[in-house]
Amino acid sequence: MTTRSSRCSSWPPTSCPRPASHRAACGTSSAPGCCCRLVGGPVRPEARRLVAATLVALLAAGAGAQAAEGRFERGRLGTRDFRLYVPALLADAAAAPPATPLVLALHGCWQTPEDFARATRLNAAAERRGLLVLYPAQPRQANPSRCWNWFTPARRDGGEAGELLALVAHVARRHAVARVLAVGFSAGAFMAVNLACVAPDVVTAVGASAGGPYRCATDPLAVVACLRGEGLRAETAATACRAAMGGGAAPPRASLWHGDGDVVVSPAALTALAGMFARLHGAGLAALERRADATRALYRDAAGRAVVETWLVTGMGHAWSGGDPRATHTFPSGPDATRHLLDFLLEAPDGGVDARRPGGGGG
Repeated sequence: MTTRSSRCSSWPPTSCPRPASHRAACGTSSAPGCCCRLVGGPVRPEARRLVAATLVALLAAGAGAQAAEGRFERGRLGTRDFRLYVPALLADAAAAPPATPLVLALHGCWQTPEDFARATRLNAAAERRGLLVLYPAQPRQANPSRCWNWFTPARRDGGEAGELLALVAHVARRHAVARVLAVGFSAGAFMAVNLACVAPDVVTAVGASAGGPYRCATDPLAVVACLRGEGLRAETAATACRAAMGGGAAPPRASLWHGDGDVVVSPAALTALAGMFARLHGAGLAALERRADATRALYRDAAGRAVVETWLVTGMGHAWSGGDPRATHTFPSGPDATRHLLDFLLEAPDGGVDARRPGGGGG
């Protein structure tokens, strides 16, 4: 039987009793200077030295594993601060793939790049999958709540959208980038959708949690109605996005997430956003899976390719599903949004393995 030891007043033990049972020795002993193992019986000095040596070895191994992980770099382009996660795989030129996907990770209001990285666990996922993750920061000077100003005109050659695309280009000059996935939460999700519409040749996939359709608000006064889900029209959003896309580039694939209890951004925004992307792809609902923790819908285009998925998470408010509880705006008990959306967005549309995807699986 496993029991907790009595409090030790000194080392080495001087007067441990030798009762008939382990329980008596460790669970009830009050003899001064008596230290007992969890499994019972007095702990000898040589056993203590063995435990200490083992702990030192484990700590050293842990330090070595940490050193082998990727780098979480700090940087600035113009007035824009950012963090960049570079996986260990890319440090070895011989082992590095010719090019790797870049995840543009856009935090929500009040958040920071560090908080969003912790909430999503994107760095750990990037290390396992061999991805770059770029976290731009929104300063209070640009928005007092550190929200992205997604409701202002989105242009690829100016404004915040233009700055973010310039930052992506900056990283692509240092690293061989295969393609770009824009992933965001709340205001970051709205901005990710903006980028998908104005630069589909750059942003080839979108992961949006608690976001909404393109141009559902065009000025600060219209934001409240948009967040409440008032007057949202999927066809109107698709028309505006298609006009911003221009010709030539294919619509981005999308993994869209929302909480059914979100009172900040209405779940109606998910319906409109899914309808927008479905119309851009000419896709229809192909499957509906009702789980205990979420309802997942899958949309396929005319060629049968999976192009849009939605997750409506049961019991979740304004949060990132399956996120780290130590961070803000997370719903730890929900499905792992980071793992599922990366699985979907990095998978080839026909369900095969994407040849441009280095590594894979697990987070």
